[in-house]
Amino acid sequence: MDAGASIPDAPMRVADLLPVLFAFDDAVVAMAADQVTNHGANISCRAGCGACCRQLVPVSEAEAIYLAGLVSQLPEDAQTPVRARFREAAAALESLLPELRNTPKLTTTEQCRDLGMRYFALGVPCPFLEDERCSIHPYRPTRCREYLVVSPALNCARPTAETIQAVHVPVKLSEILYRFDDGMGRGNTRWIPLVLALEWAEQKKDEPQKYFPGPALFQNFVARAKAQEPVD
Repeated sequence: MDAGASIPDAPMRVADLLPVLFAFDDAVVAMAADQVTNHGANISCRAGCGACCRQLVPVSEAEAIYLAGLVSQLPEDAQTPVRARFREAAAALESLLPELRNTPKLTTTEQCRDLGMRYFALGVPCPFLEDERCSIHPYRPTRCREYLVVSPALNCARPTAETIQAVHVPVKLSEILYRFDDGMGRGNTRWIPLVLALEWAEQKKDEPQKYFPGPALFQNFVARAKAQEPVD
């Protein structure tokens, strides 16, 4: 895997690096999608198909900060309904909130899968979903970018291991971001449900944020991606 980007030689947060990492992730996912289409499969995901936008989406702490900033920059008439949808989503998920607010306790794949299935069963749409389309598509989290399927789109309404055939993305940058709050990718896995991103960012707004030299931050991320990359 080769990666290059023009990064300002100045201190920056991981959240400030996200636009570059989104483009990086898009390139990785596009290569994975090309592989399956070259073998005769078709990507089922299309604009207007929002079934997957009712899943539990884990976002990194940097992405939560980024999303909160994105919402705060919206014009007031656009910002108000988005914030209202975040509140409505939290209310609809009331029975799961203790678990959703304490994700470090989810230490196994089985626990995460169980919570994800119960979450999906409630049918709560992502607060950024408008008319079954992602209203922040260019700025969506890495986890969303990495989820593509080649199984029939109708199957996404009732997903199971047998009915969903996801595109295998060999290097998932989202998983690096969950551990990248230290700027090196050696931290503990930490994530926030997207529906609680604004709440989490508001709680953390007065805490000092970490800054790192920009080029070194990107190179550290690329090194983690290369370490995750499968060997042919």
